[in-house]
Amino acid sequence: MISRYTDHAANERTFLAWVRTALAMVAIGCMLAKFTIFLRLISSEHPDAMPAMSGSSAWVGVLTICAGLMLLPASWWRFRKVKAALSADEPREIALNGLEGLFCLLLSLLVGAILLSLLGVLPS
Repeated sequence: MISRYTDHAANERTFLAWVRTALAMVAIGCMLAKFTIFLRLISSEHPDAMPAMSGSSAWVGVLTICAGLMLLPASWWRFRKVKAALSADEPREIALNGLEGLFCLLLSLLVGAILLSLLGVLPS
């Protein structure tokens, strides 16, 4: 039997949740990057039915993809750090020194950029 099995299993589930989040960010980024191309194609085929486009979400999509890709090694690092702390006999520090806060700030900026892009405030 593995000692502290439930703690190790919880750590692995948390790691997998981080991986799912990173993959979802990459998928959303791909959708955002292709959304402008789709809208331009539709507006070129039906110019009377579509309003004029003023913004572009392609660069926001690329930034979202990059954030998702940065999240993968960060989640692996966190998983290994917590696993080592669970296996050690003495208490250890597992904080990532602001990495979580940095990702929250980055996600907030990306969501703001998406909203500004959808409103047409940001240039193409």
